[in-house]
Amino acid sequence: MTTATTLRRTRSRVAAVLLAVLAVVLSACGGGSGGGGGSGGGEIDPNGTFRYVFVQNPSTFDPHKSANPWDMIFFRLVYDQLIRENENGELVPQLATSWEFVDNETALVMRLRDDVTFSDGTRFDAAAVKANIERMKTLDGSTQKGAMARVAGAEVVDPTTVRINLSGPGGNLPALFSGTPGSMISPAAMNNPDLDQKPVGSGMARLVEYVPGQVSRYDRTEGYWDPAAARAAHYEIYVQTSAPTRLNMLQTGQAELTYLDPSQAEQARSAGLNTAESKSLSIMSMYMNTGKPPFDKLEVRQAFQHAVDRQAIVDGVFFGLGKPVAQYMPPDYWAFDQSVTPENPDYSYDPAKARQLLAQAGYPNGVDFEMLVPSLDDHRAVAEALVPMLAESGLRAKTRVIESPTTPQTFYGRQEGNAFPGMGAPFQDPTTVYQASLPGQYANPWNTTTPEFEKAWLDALSGATRDARLPAMHRMIEEEKKILKSFPLHAHYPPSAWTDKAVFPEGYRPAYAPTFYGVGVTAG
Repeated sequence: MTTATTLRRTRSRVAAVLLAVLAVVLSACGGGSGGGGGSGGGEIDPNGTFRYVFVQNPSTFDPHKSANPWDMIFFRLVYDQLIRENENGELVPQLATSWEFVDNETALVMRLRDDVTFSDGTRFDAAAVKANIERMKTLDGSTQKGAMARVAGAEVVDPTTVRINLSGPGGNLPALFSGTPGSMISPAAMNNPDLDQKPVGSGMARLVEYVPGQVSRYDRTEGYWDPAAARAAHYEIYVQTSAPTRLNMLQTGQAELTYLDPSQAEQARSAGLNTAESKSLSIMSMYMNTGKPPFDKLEVRQAFQHAVDRQAIVDGVFFGLGKPVAQYMPPDYWAFDQSVTPENPDYSYDPAKARQLLAQAGYPNGVDFEMLVPSLDDHRAVAEALVPMLAESGLRAKTRVIESPTTPQTFYGRQEGNAFPGMGAPFQDPTTVYQASLPGQYANPWNTTTPEFEKAWLDALSGATRDARLPAMHRMIEEEKKILKSFPLHAHYPPSAWTDKAVFPEGYRPAYAPTFYGVGVTAG
């Protein structure tokens, strides 16, 4: 039988499985059609409550112990970052009013606001930045050590100026400081035993109630230094893993914003809700444990990649909303490498090649492994589609559902399971997502890497412009494919939905990982 014939027959069987998965999803979500709309245009209620529904609570409120990038949804309420990324993806001042590389890019000097106070009354200053950087670098169990690896230390120049000395190229630092590493904790609270549930930051809101697995509630920080930030008096983030229930919460007035499964977009519009494709840099990927059989062998990891029909996943599970990718960025992103695509034979869907690679790895009869499945609707649907698809190539997966927020701790910390499908959060810089293939990273406890990749990654940090960084960036992308401790499936653009009570600032696009800067609700 020819490879082409095998591919056609396999695709037919995969399509049948995916149609079955779709039937389950549609029966749960219903159907419908209709038009959409915009955000509410009424007057903002300064005493209002903005309610968002997400699929998980934070893994921790301590940024330096956070291994889950989705925690930033919560961190941006209670913590200020040194730098803010605006709606256009530009880096703008937040706690830092300006920054510049000095002395041949061997240090980053940041000038800071002088009017910020943490929620415990401690003043924010250069000493606070220094304390945060030192804690990230030295804290036992810190998940940010890798991000700070090229930071030699920090010096207090004066109360509003901090100098961050570098031990290597740090072109990604300004972008990183707009994310988790830039979230500033009060130095007086760093030893609080309950910091993981009681954050002490200087953010636009303060946590007033936290019920794990249900809801977190926040009150606006009175006298906050940026009056354009908190347009609502209160914020509530509800946890709901069921997509139909999230949609129902909007329809019944229990929330203002959420994201949906792709199958629900028409139903939401027909119910009078507003919908739009979410702003997203998220990539769904497969992650493998390279520290134990069978994925300790590169050939098995390569077989896994060839066993997956990415387009079938996008079409069958996500109703065509998404784009198959073989790298950790979408096709319209500035650093996208045109040579690393699912059409490239080195990374394409090819069950026959997958079986050949398994045989080369010593598994001529296939292999059994455990696939962990985060307890989210879309992850479950992907896993259901993957199991028979992988079996066609001899990769027999036994699935086990786990709690989504603790997936990193389960897989990387306790090293349970052999593989899992996971959704990457928006990244501040392309080197951030590729950092997981460096040694010494929380997401790489096995130190699976190559010298060529390490050099390319470091080179990608050098350069004052994107164009200057691009050649090394592409080399980094291509070298990572030779490591393959994980591989991307598709760029994910789920629909967001919101009610007419939601009011967004000009230029705001609801994101898969939204920020609430300038967001409010209408009066009445």
